[in-house]
Amino acid sequence: MIMKLDRMLGMRAKIGVIIVVCFCWTYASPQNVPADSTSLKLRRPVARSMAGKARHTYTVNLKKGMYLDVAVKQRDVDVITELFGPDSTSLGKFDAPTSERGMERARIGADVAGVYRIEVFTTTELAGPGEYTIEIEILRKTNESDARVLMAVGLQQEAIRLRSKAETRKDAIPVYEKAVEIWRKLKPSGDEANTLRSIAFAYQRMEQFDKAKEYFVKALEIWERIGDLRSAAFTHVIYGVYSRKQNDFKAALEHDLRARKLWIKANDRPEQTHNLVQIGNDYLSLGKNDLAIAHFQQALDLVRCIGRKSIEALVLSEYGDAHVKLGNKAEALTMYRRSVELWKTFKQDTIAAGVEEKIAKLSLK
Repeated sequence: MIMKLDRMLGMRAKIGVIIVVCFCWTYASPQNVPADSTSLKLRRPVARSMAGKARHTYTVNLKKGMYLDVAVKQRDVDVITELFGPDSTSLGKFDAPTSERGMERARIGADVAGVYRIEVFTTTELAGPGEYTIEIEILRKTNESDARVLMAVGLQQEAIRLRSKAETRKDAIPVYEKAVEIWRKLKPSGDEANTLRSIAFAYQRMEQFDKAKEYFVKALEIWERIGDLRSAAFTHVIYGVYSRKQNDFKAALEHDLRARKLWIKANDRPEQTHNLVQIGNDYLSLGKNDLAIAHFQQALDLVRCIGRKSIEALVLSEYGDAHVKLGNKAEALTMYRRSVELWKTFKQDTIAAGVEEKIAKLSLK
């Protein structure tokens, strides 16, 4: 879970929830669009399955002055979306911190007519199998409210650019705050909460953890009010990370247990699995070994029930680490060896090699 969470926090710090770009190119024919692309129509969702490294292409024909709002709803697969203009120039990527479930949005305003391309893809053999649905929720001539949305989105994108560099990271905060003011007036609470979370991540990267927590609390209050279970759960996961960094394992356990209730309500079994592993590690740190093993076993049983081999490989590795700490050599080796088999199935040789190194060291004892 720790390995996953570090990767999650690194990736999710991008917080590319929505994208806005002002287009200034001349119209180009759709000759660069793949033959197997799918044309998107307003309120006509397209559902696709995805696993491993894959890429699906969609197109939408925009007139000058149009406002486009595209939603990508994920189920058991974490996708990235990249937008391309009429001349095939990349307009940007977005990958919201939704993990393998939840909805991501891309909102753009077109200053030039043409065929735009949307590519949905994954970057790892471990992705899925899962399903996502892509849909144009809004397609209309840009009105006053849309223009304000695009202004807020533009501020967010500028803040993301500033946050990406250490020397300008602090400058991102006031830019994000301006976006928050717009969202608050427009009253799309989810967007306000996402921007507050972005501010929290900016403070986190500057290692100002108290300020980060302040903004996570603000976001959490909104998510609890609007019933966004997944975002609320993820915030408790982050609190758990901070608590562990401060060696406050009791607080970490409390947050992970609160997150567990939310993952269950959200019926997100992959995240429940990761959460059970982390709770097991929390109990291990508190010296409650029986409870630790019980939660690792629950995680293993659950992941085998849902058939997610890539997650099972991670659970087995963490379970093996737990047995090493408890002095259970035979059990640890069994877990490690099965983990290696699964990692190699997904061609994750580097990860497999790391587990094999653990096997070698343990075998010498």
